[in-house]
Parts: sequence; C-alpha cells; structure tokens
Amino acid sequence: MDKVSGTGKRKRYESSDDPMAQWRKEKQFFLDETLRREGLGDCMVAPECALCEKLLRPLGGTTERMFRCSDCGEFIQCLECCLSHHRMSPLHFLEEWQGEFWRKTTLGALGFVYHVGHGGKPCPSPAVGQHTMVVVDLSGIHTVTYRYCGCSRSRQTTNLGLLMRNGWYPATLTDPSTCATFRVLDMFRLLNVVGNINAHDFILTLERRTDALGSTGVRWMPVSAAYQSFSRVSRQWAFLQRARRAGRAHDPAGLEATKRGEMLVNCWACPHDMRNLPPDWRDVDPNFLYMLILAVDANFKLKNRIRANERDDPSLGPGWGAFVEPTAYKEHLRNYVGENDISTCIAFAALLQKDTRLTTGLRTSGVGGCVCARHECVRPNGMGDLQKGERYANMDYIVMSCLAGFALMMLTISYDIACQWKKNLKPRNALLPEPIRLDLDKVEVQCGLPVWHASSHEAECNNENSLSVLVGVGKSDGEGVERTWADLNPAAFHTKEMGAGNRHNTLEDKIDSHNFLKNLTHGDALCRKLLVAIAERQRQVEAFKEVNKTVPKELRTEWQEQIDVFVADHREPNPYVLPASGAPTEAELRLSMKQEEEAEVRQGRARMHATSATAFLSAGIQLEDAQRRIRAEMAGHALVTADRASKIHDRRVAFLVKLAKFRKLQEVFTPGALRTMDMDQVGDADVQAVKAESIKLFMPSELSAVETVERAVGCATGVVALEIRLRENQCHNALVQLRANLHTKRHLISFRNTHVTGQVRATKARTLIAQVGERAQACADKYTQGRAALTQLCGDDYAPHFKPLKGADIALDGEVQTTDTAARAKLAMIGAGKGARTPRHVAGTSKKVLSWIWSAAGALDDDEKALHESLRVEWCRAKARKCRWEEEVLLLREEMRRVLRYLEWQAAWWLGRVSVRGGAAELQAGLDAYARRQARIHTELRDFFRVQWSQSIGEVAKSIVAEPVEDGADLVQLFN
Repeated sequence: MDKVSGTGKRKRYESSDDPMAQWRKEKQFFLDETLRREGLGDCMVAPECALCEKLLRPLGGTTERMFRCSDCGEFIQCLECCLSHHRMSPLHFLEEWQGEFWRKTTLGALGFVYHVGHGGKPCPSPAVGQHTMVVVDLSGIHTVTYRYCGCSRSRQTTNLGLLMRNGWYPATLTDPSTCATFRVLDMFRLLNVVGNINAHDFILTLERRTDALGSTGVRWMPVSAAYQSFSRVSRQWAFLQRARRAGRAHDPAGLEATKRGEMLVNCWACPHDMRNLPPDWRDVDPNFLYMLILAVDANFKLKNRIRANERDDPSLGPGWGAFVEPTAYKEHLRNYVGENDISTCIAFAALLQKDTRLTTGLRTSGVGGCVCARHECVRPNGMGDLQKGERYANMDYIVMSCLAGFALMMLTISYDIACQWKKNLKPRNALLPEPIRLDLDKVEVQCGLPVWHASSHEAECNNENSLSVLVGVGKSDGEGVERTWADLNPAAFHTKEMGAGNRHNTLEDKIDSHNFLKNLTHGDALCRKLLVAIAERQRQVEAFKEVNKTVPKELRTEWQEQIDVFVADHREPNPYVLPASGAPTEAELRLSMKQEEEAEVRQGRARMHATSATAFLSAGIQLEDAQRRIRAEMAGHALVTADRASKIHDRRVAFLVKLAKFRKLQEVFTPGALRTMDMDQVGDADVQAVKAESIKLFMPSELSAVETVERAVGCATGVVALEIRLRENQCHNALVQLRANLHTKRHLISFRNTHVTGQVRATKARTLIAQVGERAQACADKYTQGRAALTQLCGDDYAPHFKPLKGADIALDGEVQTTDTAARAKLAMIGAGKGARTPRHVAGTSKKVLSWIWSAAGALDDDEKALHESLRVEWCRAKARKCRWEEEVLLLREEMRRVLRYLEWQAAWWLGRVSVRGGAAELQAGLDAYARRQARIHTELRDFFRVQWSQSIGEVAKSIVAEPVEDGADLVQLFN
C-alpha cells in the first residue's frame, strides 16, 4: 500500500491498482484449493450425510455409498437422501466416491424416476410404463427416466402440455424423446443475439460440460443429432418470445391474424401517428419536427448459399417482422429479372459492385435494409434479400414496404446512391404493388447522401445532395445504417449456410434485440446529444453573427431568396457553391475521359475492364485527398472538434479500407507499382507500420522518375496520359478554390480591422479567419501535390503557367507583411498607458508584389465579383450550419417527448389487452398477468426517463462530464 498524505493525491492500493500482482503471490494457494476438493476434504476421518447425519464409514462396518452434487452444494449425501433430495431436481449431475476418487454419475443410473405432471412429486395414479427423455439444460445434457401423470390432472391436457408445464420444451410433437428446458432456451437466445453463438457450438459446449471424454457412459448422442433437435427448438422458442412480446397471444383472432411487421420492436423516438404525436401534429409549425428520416443501404456480407437436397424452409412468420413478405416480394421481382444495378457517380463504385456480382451458388447476395437514420432501429418490413446486386426493383420495394400504412407528411431518405435512386422515383413507385405504393403527391420527399459516403461522390453531386443543405434533418449523418450493419454482420458466418426461413428468423431475432437495446439507450443517448447540440448551436449562432455583420442587408435578402429557390427545387443554381469557371470541373473532365475510353474500347484500341482507367486514377486522387484531410485534422487548431482523436481514427480506417480495393486495381493498371512496393517492403521490413496519412500510393507519377522506361512498361496503355490530364485539371481547380477562399479571408480581415473592437469579438473574428485560412491551405496543398505529380510525369518545363506555390503567394494585405511587425507592436505598447491597444495593422515598408495566382489562367478579371461570390458561399454555408444545429436541438427535444408518449401509449395498450381473449381460467390469468407486467415495465421506463431528463441542464452536464467522455471539456465550459 502506497500512502501519500498532504499532496492532494489519492492513496494508492495494490489491491486495486494491480490485483494480478497480488494473485501471483498466492497462485500456489489457489491451485491447492482446487485439488483439495478432489478428495473427501474435511470428511476424511468420519464422513457423514449432511442431510440425515448418518455416519457413512462406521468403525469396523461397511462403507456406504457416498454422493455429492455441486448444484446442491459442497456436501456429502447418502443414497437415500440423494434420491429423496433430487425428487424435484432431476437435472443435477452427481459424483460418487469410488474409494479413491470421485466419479461422475447420473440420477438415472441410481434408479431415479421423475414424475411429470406433479413437479416431481409421485402421481397417485401414474401412467403405465416408464420413458427415457434426453433433456438439454444449462447444467448439461441429461438422460432422465420419467413417467407421465395418469390422474385427473393429465386429462386436462396432453403429454405435450404436461412437458411444457414442467418447463420442458419438446423437440417433436409425437412421442418426443428430446426436450430443452425453458432456461437453456432463454440463455441460448441471449447468447445468440449478443455473442453470436450458434446452436452447434452451444450444444458442443454442453456436451463437453456433460462428459468431455465420453468414457463414463454419460454421453447420450452425437453432437450432430443434438444440434438438429436443439436448432429446431431454439428457433421455435425465439419466435414464440417475439410473439409474446408483441401481444399476439392476447389477440382473440389468434396468431395467424398477425399483420405485416407487427412482431418487430418499433423505435420509440420516431414519429408514430396515434401513438406519440400530438393530435394536431399535421398543423404544427415547424412541420419538420414530425418528419420521418430514414437511412437506406445494401449489405453484401449477409449472403446465403443454396444447399443441395434442401427442403422447403419457410419463415415461421413470413413478413411479420423485419423482412418483407417473401411471396409478394418474389412475385414483384419476376418482372425485373434483367434489371441492372443502380448506377452511381462514385469513383470506387466499380470496386464496391464487384463483390455483388459474384452470385454463383448463392440464394441471396446480401440484403437491402432501411433503418431510422437518427436512432438506428430497423424498420418493420425494412429488410429484403438481394438476388444480384443493388437493383431499383429490390430497394424500391423494401423502402416502400417499411412505409406502408405509415402516416407522414414529410420524408427524408439518406442513401449512399441517393443521387441516382431519387431519379424517376415517382414512375417507379407507380409500378409497385398497390398495398405498398406511396402517395408521393401527399408526401414531401427529399433525398440526401450520408456524410461519410458523400465525400466519395463528385463535388457537384455532393453539393447538391448534401444532408447539410436539406431542411429539417438537423445534424443527422445518415450513417446509422452502417452502424446497424456492424451489429448484424457477426451473424453472417452462421446464417450463410442456413435455410431461407431459418436465416430470416435468426436475423429477425437479432434485429429485434438490436432495436430493443437501441430503445433502452434513448435515456442516456438523447440526453448526451442534446447537451452537445446546445453547445454547438451556440457556437454556430455566434459564428454566423460574425459573418452576417459583414454583409449588407440587401445582399442578405438576395442570398436568402436564392436559398429558398434552391430548397424548393434543387435543379436551380446552388447558392452553396461557387459558379463554374470556364475550364471543366473535375467531374466534367472525368466524364469526358471515360467517354473517350469507351470509344477506344469499341474501336479495339484498348482492352475492356470492369473499372475504367479514369475511375482508377480518380480513386487514387481521392485517396490523396483523404490523406491530406487526415494531416490537416491532426495539425488544425482553429476547428474545435470534441472528438478529434476518434475522427482521425475513423478516417484512417476508412482510408485503409479504400486503399485495399485500390491495390487490387493496381494489379491491372500499374503492375509496375507492385514491384516497387515489394522492393520497399523488403527494405523496410523492420520499420514500424506506416500511418495511413504517410502511406505511399504509387500512382504512375510516383514511380521512379529516372526509370521512365519502367514507368511506361509498368503502366497500362494510356494510363500515364490520363493522369497528366487529371493532374492539370486538379491544379486548375485547386487554384480556383484557393482564390475563392483568399477572397473570403480578405473580406473578413477588412471587416475585422474596420468594425471589430473588444477582446471577445476579436477572438471570434480571429477564429473565423483561421478557419477560412485552413481551407485555403488545404487548396494550396492540393495544388502543390498535383503540380509535383505533373512535374514527375512531364518535367519542369511542361506547364510553365503552373508555378511553384510559396507561402507568400497565399498571404493577404492585412496579415503580417514584414518580419518586424510583431516587434513594432511590442514597442508601441512599451510605456503606453492603461487601456492602450495593440495596433491592428502595421504596413510594411516594402512594396507588395501581386502573386502569380491572381493572373493565372482561370482567375476572374472582376475582383469585386469574385469577392461577392466567395462571400455569398461563406454566408450561405454559415447559415446552413446554424440552421442545422438549431434544428438538431428542436428535434432532440421532440424525440424525448415522443419517447415518453410512446411508453405511455404502450403501457395503456397492454392494459387494454387484459381480459380481451377468452379461454380457460388458468390461461386467462396468465395472459392478464403478462399484460399487467408489460404495462408496469413501460410505465417504469417512462418514469425513469422523465426523471433523468427533468434534471437541470447543469446537473445533467456534470453527471456526464464526470465520466471519461471526449466532449467533457466543452460541456464543463458551457454549463459551469
């Protein structure tokens, strides 16, 4: 123990700081104790029965048989007491003393007969004959000799009923010889949905626990036979538990009257008419508070194989849970057998689609899914199998199925290929079956790209479909479906070989658990999100005020009108981006190059490949962009991010995933790069792994500049020429963006120097200017990297108009102009009286020369026009950020209210199920008890959330920042 006093530090204790170190000193003691119990222990001299106290080894007498049961306790029992004591506990394993050691045995080997129907007590009139039953339990796999009840109680039900009332679930309906206890079925269901344990491994574990060697006679049957029975029983059990929780046992119409999607847990925080919305919700303003926000995606990990000699295996409840009703779904798809995958503008699309086309031997190549984007709960009927790729017919049916019968006025759909999917949505919707067809004339639908995926799209596509410009979505990132896949994908291994129905039931059980846990986390998650949103809203409001002050009122009015027009119709000019210059954009150039490649393929001058060389090179340039963003995030100080370390990690992981796919394409387009990589790996075998932002991509321009012949041989025909064109365009567009950011920065500096006074306002202005400066530096880095590649490919004299970019080229008037400016400021303060202010601008003595970037090709002649457009973009984006954070706060507060309303409705719904269904008195009592218990659970959850959310915001913040969360510093600053 390390005691420290008077220093303010807590005392150190070895028991808590390093408990393993303490154990190491005592490991011999623990080892000895585990072996001590292998003998008679304290009963060596005079062992006696702990129950009847009979002496089991009398002096001069015969030693009686001695038993012990670890389930009952570590004590010795005689034969008579052992049988009597286990009369109602037939699923215990025993050990018998053999004179020198303990050996496993069973109650059946001792002649024990269990009476089914009276809880183990003897039946006054038992049925004729004894039976043997294999019972799977948590303690192991037991062989039990039993007799059925034959008295009047047995006439109230069948033998199956007697087994069920005993807590034993029969594996077959006729003369069952195998049962599983309710508790082992509950445990397996939990292990399956939480730990992804499959039935085979679970049964194998129980068999090992029963008899690891199989030499004592305890082993009862091969694992394969047990697996088949238990797999069937556990599937039935999980289905019944979902039906119970959905209230299907309480419906007088019976289980078969279940409606589509009725057996899946709903999201408590999403809007549900007649459940958690106010009566006048259609007339409430803002109406985005009751908008449904969905995230759609395809998952190609959840495949399913076709098995030979497979029997028909329908789902136990087709269409009752997460998956769409299969019969109508397949009938719809018959009309779209030849439909191609949904096209996309993503440079990596060909790589992503490559895996979806490998469908040989597969029943399904994956699943399409739809979840609520803000809470990550899978929607009822929001899943469907994909047969080949990600097709409109599949995804349209799945999305509309999860919306069938759902009352809504506004709908936002986040989809990683929303830019293509939203086109012609209305005519495709008209071709869907009428029960799931959505009335698009009555529902306002907007589509956007998930935040992470959006960066892979073309710039124009990203700007038009970004979630940041969609009204009412708050700060929804649209990536919730990816987190849902991460939860479901571990089940892919054991569902890949299942029959179709078994796979659906297994996945639905896991989805059911996923949704339920997401609902339970609302109490903490919504509270944390609200605290972060309130803090960030305040920052964004202040940031927008600073920008807004610099803009004349007439311009603000004009720009707001442009925003309103764009929101109403995204085909109108986008106010959030700069107008196109005379040169082609990166997207336009790539499209032109792809068309040229296709023409060459048709003329036989180039070989065909699933991915074009242009897409390959574009993917490499995108990877360079990702590396620069990581480096900027690590070096940046102006952008205050609460989770910077986590963001950097996520970006590194995302980069490495894309890099792996890029390496595969290099085998086709730049095989010389692979040879270079192999040599580098041999030379750097002992060097620590390189971080993502420092990995060399080995683009054609990065191959040895000296060995130009090797570059020509090591690259596919035309690849080098294509990179030259892309690099030229990269340099040009980087200069355009650089000039735009410098225009904005100059305007902000001018406004600061003229109007800003006071430390607080000066700090805010400085932060805003630094943010714009970081964006300008990012453009400069992009230009520098593009020019370096161009120089490697063509030499220094190839493009003289692309000059080296120096630090002075991106400096502005109003910033530091001479090396002695800071010293002059200090001199001005020396001897100054109280309240003297540091000069904001000290002009240099030397004349500033205009940087070449302002006269380069593409620079706007009208400097005022450039300034106007750049400022407009900055103002519009700042306002969009402010609006989205304001919406986020409103949405989170409404979601909290909706959770409370839903729980209140659910509790009342369960109370309304009491005494609804008739039947035997015992059954009715069980139904009513279950309904009242469910009502009580939902009421307690509502009260718990209400108390949790009713604390003052300061108390909530303190309770959260007391934990090691990354946003703690911001919350302390805001609420203390």
